[in-house]
Amino acid sequence: MILCLNSMLLSAQSIAINKIKLDKNLDSILKPFNIPNAPGAAITVLQYGEVITKKNYGLANLEHNIPFTHKSPVRLVYSMTREFMSAGLAVMESEGLLHFDDKVRSYLPKLPEWSKDVTIQDLLNHSSGFDDEWSLGLLMHGSMRNRLDKEQVLTWLYNQPQPQVEPGEGYMYCNTDYALIRFVMEIASKQSLPDYLKNKLFDPLEMSSTFMNDDIDAVIPGFAESYYGYEPFRKARFYKTSPGGNYRMVTTADDLEKWLRAIEDPSSVVSKAFKRLYQNARPIPVVTPVQHYIFGHEWHQRDSTKYVFHGGVGDAFYVCRIPSRGIAIVGLCNSGTVGAIRQLAESLLPQKSVSISTKPVFPAKPISLTSDELVKFAGRYFQQNNQGYNSHLKNISFYDIKQEGDGLNLYYSKDASLPIKAFGNGLFKDMEDDVPMYFTKIHPDSMMKLKIWVPDGQILEYQREQTKEKMNKDYFKQFTGKFYSPHLDYYFRIILNDAGQLTIKRPTVTDKTMEIYGYNSFFFEGETGAYNFYTQATFTKNGKGEIDGFNLQDSRMMHHRFDKVKD
Repeated sequence: MILCLNSMLLSAQSIAINKIKLDKNLDSILKPFNIPNAPGAAITVLQYGEVITKKNYGLANLEHNIPFTHKSPVRLVYSMTREFMSAGLAVMESEGLLHFDDKVRSYLPKLPEWSKDVTIQDLLNHSSGFDDEWSLGLLMHGSMRNRLDKEQVLTWLYNQPQPQVEPGEGYMYCNTDYALIRFVMEIASKQSLPDYLKNKLFDPLEMSSTFMNDDIDAVIPGFAESYYGYEPFRKARFYKTSPGGNYRMVTTADDLEKWLRAIEDPSSVVSKAFKRLYQNARPIPVVTPVQHYIFGHEWHQRDSTKYVFHGGVGDAFYVCRIPSRGIAIVGLCNSGTVGAIRQLAESLLPQKSVSISTKPVFPAKPISLTSDELVKFAGRYFQQNNQGYNSHLKNISFYDIKQEGDGLNLYYSKDASLPIKAFGNGLFKDMEDDVPMYFTKIHPDSMMKLKIWVPDGQILEYQREQTKEKMNKDYFKQFTGKFYSPHLDYYFRIILNDAGQLTIKRPTVTDKTMEIYGYNSFFFEGETGAYNFYTQATFTKNGKGEIDGFNLQDSRMMHHRFDKVKD
């Protein structure tokens, strides 16, 4: 969670920021926080080490009307906290307790033979080949929020039959890698990681309100509760407890300013730690042209200006620096209600040169179409340009567009939709957010395509799935049966439900229906009611033409085998 201000506030590198204009700009940007009974934010803007402004907005606790300040503790979760843990790792190396080239098996010898050459640096680059604990947890629990213990995750890793990617070469975003980093650090230092970080990083920097938050239920004085949505706001809960997720940090805007100053001080232990981290770091190879490093720094460039966000993947940032202009911003908030703060920050950089010639011109008012005309646009549209940071595999992402009554509704989940109105031949708009949409067909026999111009300037492209012939019951029946993963010692049972749909039954997860995705291939929802996270199951056959199992795949799981077994 971050705000970053830059050259729009500077007409030249040598000109100081105008505080009056800066504060006015901040008030406009943070308007969602600057209303009664809203969550809060704390912003610090520095130029060449001098504090230009500090501003607070909103509330840390809505129930008790407690203001949000620079001293309000905020919980940073999961990927947002990697830079603190990674800096601690580099400090540990400087003390001679370990080395980035150390083999991980030298600390955890029960790891499989195939992982004998995996190093700590491979963990830092997410090129280890180990299974991602979140993906395995979804298979067995149907939620990323359920508890996973250290021994459970280690058992999965000890039994992993083959790597997900080529160790040292491939790439797959993997929370387990940071779980292993933690295990290694605690073995090497002979103390808990929270204690080590406190003694070596936070206490020397006088970051008295910053600590590793292992106990998510601990009472934290002055804690800024997390909220989501719009009025009425709702509390956000971070229930997930697992080795890869238990590196949550609690910090304040004031403490982050101290962290930032340490990063920019070449003589500090923190600055030296990051210099070491960059030596062999590999940017996430599937994210371009951005240079996103696993340890939490994401470098961008607009024209000749380079700038870096600190934090997690997505929009989870809390610091931004523009080194060439001496500008650094600390920003914490306890709500996502501002939306994509990252895009908001980048909008204050020199504007991108974006061609809008392909964007259609819309008439002033919507038009009426008949039901027969509307139904031509209905169907399931799969996103084409949905390469994420997880791996080279695309996420399964789609919208269902249905003709209902006298209009079209776009379903972004099974039960949630929004109306879209026609403005011309293939021209539609999401009327709630004024988002343009354009349906096109190159040829009457070609598949319908959909372009959506989202607010951050991206053009999302979708393609309607091909009309599938109606499959009979016998076709689906061949995929039923009992399937077993020796790796997890876990069973899937696939049946046909009363509606003729393939349904996955697991002992620990609510039943899930499977939907056709391709030849002998289906997909099903991984996370219940969140993230729109889907897993693909591709069935295989033996020499007799009989189904003998299936392989599971998603953007954090390159392969996971289930063999068909007799009941």
